[in-house]
Amino acid sequence: MDSDSSDGPLPRRTGRLTAIFLGVIAIALIAAAMWPGQDSSPLAEAGALGIIGSEDPAPDFSVRLFDGSTFTLSEHLATDGRPVVLNFWASWCAPCRAEMPDFDAVATEKPGLLVLGVAVQDSEANAREFAEEVGVSYPLGIDSDETVAAAYRYLGLPATWLISSDGTIARQVNGQIDAEALREMVAGSFGF
Repeated sequence: MDSDSSDGPLPRRTGRLTAIFLGVIAIALIAAAMWPGQDSSPLAEAGALGIIGSEDPAPDFSVRLFDGSTFTLSEHLATDGRPVVLNFWASWCAPCRAEMPDFDAVATEKPGLLVLGVAVQDSEANAREFAEEVGVSYPLGIDSDETVAAAYRYLGLPATWLISSDGTIARQVNGQIDAEALREMVAGSFGF
């Protein structure tokens, strides 16, 4: 019998390499959370995976909305000018389901803000069914060719970006956000 084999489904060597890989990932996530410049607001302390403020230009994108129209970031900023909360979600994502009513409440309370939900890693049929079930009033669409997701990198779902009216990224949040935390972020980033 090979010295690298065991009674389990993976050889011991593979199991050790997997454990090392997962340890490196855990250390990287911990280091990223403690990196200078990270947000130390109550939201960060409340357990979001990460909050990043960048002020980098937001990549332009177009996405087909479920109402049949197309949203293009640069066109929105040039004609409407409201800051954008861009939220990635999927029909299979339980935290997405939990946060969408909170996003809807904030979108309703703050007409000077555009909340936009974009389904990623999902089928259009499942995303549409989920959208009807959740019933939010803000625009929803799907990134069917994954070009928006490629431009806006994220660790997992849900993921949210606050994009200023000048086209820069004010914040990125990986993880679920409740209404109170979203209000705090909008106030801190956009002043309302």
